[in-house]
Formats: sequence, structure tokens, C-alpha cells
Amino acid sequence: MACLQHPDKDQPVYLMAHHTIGRRQDAVDTRITSSEISGIHAAIQWTGTHWIIRDLSRNGTWVNGQQLVPAKNYPLQQGDRIAFGRASNPLWVVESLDAPENLLIDLRTGEALPLEQYHLLPDESDPLASLHFNPLTGQWLYEITGTPSGSESATVVKHGERIDCGRHSWQLFLAENQGATKELSLQRLSITDFALRFTVSHHEEHVQLQLRREDMKKDLPARTHNYLLLYLARARIRDIQQGADPDAQGWVSIQLVTRELGITANHLNTQIFRARKQIAETLPDAIDTSSLVERRSWEIRLGCSHFEIYKGAQLESRMAQPEKAQPD
Repeated sequence: MACLQHPDKDQPVYLMAHHTIGRRQDAVDTRITSSEISGIHAAIQWTGTHWIIRDLSRNGTWVNGQQLVPAKNYPLQQGDRIAFGRASNPLWVVESLDAPENLLIDLRTGEALPLEQYHLLPDESDPLASLHFNPLTGQWLYEITGTPSGSESATVVKHGERIDCGRHSWQLFLAENQGATKELSLQRLSITDFALRFTVSHHEEHVQLQLRREDMKKDLPARTHNYLLLYLARARIRDIQQGADPDAQGWVSIQLVTRELGITANHLNTQIFRARKQIAETLPDAIDTSSLVERRSWEIRLGCSHFEIYKGAQLESRMAQPEKAQPD
């Protein structure tokens, strides 16, 4: 995580991929209020391989005592000392020149944690909430466990905003504009565009999961939460066999799920979060996993409608997505 050491504060200033410094409030990423600082005084930018600095000011920018030529790019080195306005002004020291990174900054300690695509809060061992990126909308969403409506109750969180979870508080730091258009072949895909293959041991002690789409196959190791997904897949199959409408297929009350699986509601929510996280870490970042398990009024169901279940080597059941209607 690239950062500068502020001359007057202990906490470092983390750098965005294109980071501006100046006096204009709401126009720059780091503000210096001195009257000799221009509105947008300088820019520090990640090129993809290294960091550069560019002077955009009237009064000058200095690196290691040398004034920069305005509008010219200069490479930065770790340990460089930067002065804005005058060479004698307080020095900003280049502490790190790692690639830009999304972070959660602890508001109590100042510690910066690398932000994962699907992040459990306050920690992995006892998650109370999740913070995850939805590539379909280009937004980061904060969702508390146990909400009856699931992603519908998720809150959009933007760069610089505060996140409170239990006794912990963080500031969201987004190094790049995640909402920008990405030139990806998998753009706008959801987990519901994938087929799931469950392989269950004969005693149902282990459930392995494979994700499939066209020529892509991703194998996930056996985890406890895979059995929850299998349970929900079997519920959809039962409803199909009983002739239920597609919109009604697979919904199971949380009370029934917890009773039949012998877990608490909190443990159920933890398993859902961990299942989404495992799949999010397996698939490319551009794929949304929030609809893996759908929620409504204290009911849940498997969001995927294309899957097959194998008990050992034998096919137990299969559910295929309905054919899309052809345009007239």
C-alpha cells in the first residue's frame, strides 16, 4: 500500500491510483490549506509499474530539494522528500511505493487492512457483517448478518465513508474507481450464470462443489457451508417434482433450515457469508456472488437454478435452467 508520511501527523496518507494534492476542498484527495498552495497543486500517479509525480502549481513542487519542471512527470523513489509551495515547507516523505490497494483503515489504531473482494467483519472467526463489491453495479455493499431481506437491505458504502460493526469502526479507502467500465469478457456475470455440481460422499460427511460455465471449471474443496448449499439444492428439486411454479421453487423457512441442520440462525448466516466469500475468491473479480443464496421474509433458497448432485459416482438429481424464449 503506497503512502506518504504526513509532516504533522503520525498516520500515513495512503495513495490512490491517481492522487491529487492541493488547497481546493472537494477537488483534491489530500488537502493542504496554506495560501501558497494551488487549488490542485500536484498529482501522484500509478503507471502500472511505478509511481510518478507531476507539478501543476504556480509556486512549485520540490523533490529532495530540486524544483520540478511544471507538467513534467518524475519517477518517485522510496525515501524521497517532497515539499509543496516552497522548498523550506514541511516535508512529506515517501514511505512506500507498493501498487495501489483498497483498504479498510481502523479509525482507532490507524492500521490499514487490505480489502478483499468479499470481506467479513469484524473478522473471519465471528462475522457480524460483510463488505463486498458488486461488479454489476460497481458498488461496495455493507450487509449485516441475519437481515430477512438479504442484499435488498445492504447499504452502499463509498470511498472515505465510515463503517461501524460491533465495537469496531473503519474508513473505506478505494484506491481506484471501481465503478469504471472494465474490458472483461466476464463482465456483468453473476453466480447464477454458472452451473453447480455437488459431489457428496456416501455418508454425506463431505460435499465438494464444482462451478461450470462454458469452458471454465473451478473446483472448490469440501467445506461445511457446501452442505447448506446442497440442502437448498435438494429443496429446489423437491419443489420441481411437486410441480411448484419457478418463482416458488426452493424457498425454505430459516426456522426449518436451522432445525434440520442443527445450527443456530447466526451460524446459518455465517455459513452463507463464507460460501459467498469462497466462491468470490475462486472466480474472477467481475462476477457477482451476492445471489448465491436469496432471501425473503425469513426464508432462503439457492439462487442458482442449474445444478446436479452426485452421490459418489451416481447421479442423484439434476436441474437445468429453462430455455430462454427466442425473440420473435
